[in-house]
Amino acid sequence: MFQGLTQGAIVSILYRNEARVVDGRVTSVSTHPQQFNPQQPMAFMNGPVTDITVQVGNDTIPFKGLPANGVSADFADKGIYLATDPSSIRREVGAFKSALYQDLQSVPAKQKLYDAYEALDLELNPERKKEQAQAQEITQMRSELAEMKQLLLALQGQNKGGN
Repeated sequence: MFQGLTQGAIVSILYRNEARVVDGRVTSVSTHPQQFNPQQPMAFMNGPVTDITVQVGNDTIPFKGLPANGVSADFADKGIYLATDPSSIRREVGAFKSALYQDLQSVPAKQKLYDAYEALDLELNPERKKEQAQAQEITQMRSELAEMKQLLLALQGQNKGGN
């Protein structure tokens, strides 16, 4: 539990956006009643909270408002998951990996829907459709010019070899 941590205790930090886990050393612990927040009037029902400071390498990271009786906390806005034991980290890695897998499974359907909206956007916006057609035409012309250049170089090489 967070309230049971002492100075020097080790906690694990999962950096979700980097798929990296590091251990940090607790440098300070403070448990206190939760402060009233008008945005969360029911917050007092959650009980006391613990604030800790963790040293990770040369960085000092404060974690405020942790549930005193909790063993893990999710800071989704920072992409951080904090835990007092490695088993919590393992469970979170598995859960996050599963969620990512579900996201990956939805990519083809989302691509198909995106393509349909792209076609609809072009249909509803004639100017954009014209610009896209011009861009495609320029790309095709460049490709054809590159092919012609290769043919000319090949012909020049044949003429030099034949003389």
